Amino acid sequence: MKELGKWQVISFVSRSLAMLLGLVQTFVIIRVLSVGEWGVVQLAISIGGALGIYQHLGLASASTREISSASDDKEVFKIFVTSAVIRYVITLPIAVGLFFAANYVAVDIYKNAVLVFPIKIYAITLIFQGVQSILNSVISGTKRFKQLFLYQVAIAAASVVIFIPLVLAYRVNGYFYAFFMFNALSSIVLGYIAFKPLRGSMQFPSRSDFKRLFKEIFSISMAIYLVKIIYTNWEKFGNNVLGLFNSPEIIAIFAFALLYAKKLMSISDAVTDVNLPVLSEKYVKDIDDFKKLFTRNFDKIFISVIAAAAFASYWAPEIVSLVVGGDKYKDSYSLISPVMFAFILYSFINIVKSSVLIPAKMVKHMIIGFVLLLTGTAAFFFGTYHNIGALPGMAWGMAFGAVLSFLYINIAIGKKLKFSYFNIDHLAILIQAFSISMVAFLPLNIKIPFFIILFALLIWSFFIPGYLTKSEIKSGFDYVKKFVRALKK
Repeated sequence: MKELGKWQVISFVSRSLAMLLGLVQTFVIIRVLSVGEWGVVQLAISIGGALGIYQHLGLASASTREISSASDDKEVFKIFVTSAVIRYVITLPIAVGLFFAANYVAVDIYKNAVLVFPIKIYAITLIFQGVQSILNSVISGTKRFKQLFLYQVAIAAASVVIFIPLVLAYRVNGYFYAFFMFNALSSIVLGYIAFKPLRGSMQFPSRSDFKRLFKEIFSISMAIYLVKIIYTNWEKFGNNVLGLFNSPEIIAIFAFALLYAKKLMSISDAVTDVNLPVLSEKYVKDIDDFKKLFTRNFDKIFISVIAAAAFASYWAPEIVSLVVGGDKYKDSYSLISPVMFAFILYSFINIVKSSVLIPAKMVKHMIIGFVLLLTGTAAFFFGTYHNIGALPGMAWGMAFGAVLSFLYINIAIGKKLKFSYFNIDHLAILIQAFSISMVAFLPLNIKIPFFIILFALLIWSFFIPGYLTKSEIKSGFDYVKKFVRALKK
């Protein structure tokens, strides 16, 4: 349990550092390029990305699941080869087609010849990108988390070093020279990290091996790919539907609330990097230990998400005003609580998906849960927006869809696997946190003392069912002290 929690924290830190370096890189490039040049870069990336997404097919998660439960290194390499073949059957035609269609797309469709070179470079780069997520699966599936997280930070730093000089020297074309070099370097480094421990075990799959592995990987990967598409449509549903009969200003208000609430996903995204390989192995080898490990770990993740969400919701008006430098998004304040509630529940759905549904291959229930996420949101919105307004209807619709999805997945896991990870204590804490978010509009002179009282009660509620203990608090402080001492040295 401690080992799993340690790697989850390190995963979050490494993702945060990589994101920070990415922000630095983006801000420098935006300052260097003109608005028009930045527009060309973004358009070329959007064109390539719209096609590139079709190569993924959910293979990364499916490969990680199979690799983590593989019997030996030979089986790991066979899974890699099978996944790579599936990937490149899709990737190569997309890359070749995009390369030769670059002239038509740039000149005939977008009337901009400057796009030809960036699109061609993007097409070539797709060939390198194709293998990266599968190599990543080999590393995470074999639980070499230290190497993976060091790579994430190092490659983000390398990206800054590669992109900025080339953009300064060659502007738009320099961005795509860097894009190609960065992805080529990423693939080479990932390949070295992935295959170094497998030397001597690189045995290609036989025809029967390939058929067996293809069936195992492809069946679950398509389900993962489908739910990714459903999630993307759920996330974009508000902007897309509101845009049909509202002004851009209305869309901007909702989009800002969505952007603010979605930051909560950084916790669950970091957790899934570790949970998928660890719990996939546990599920195959010891189902009882799997249930105990997930339940205890879920409690810790639950209170982390709740604490972060309650804080972000309570101080939303002040944080937003500080970040944007005024009150131009003040109409989004009332939307943040329900949208944040939706993303609290989706964070749990995301964790359960990678920790239980994929390891247990509960494909049908996973798909139904995600369908309810989208259809529940749509049904609530279209059923209420005439009465409560388009913006509140969409915000509460997202929350309603998330509730339906989470409830269904809970019930399905309880029936099939005969265990429960969400109980009355979790529900009470969830309601308490949501209540805190609903008093975000109090005057500041009242909010500050209220904050101390409300959050003291929230933290106390974590101790009552044992989700947080005094010994864990002490261990956390000791770890921070050790880290500070190490930095001083």
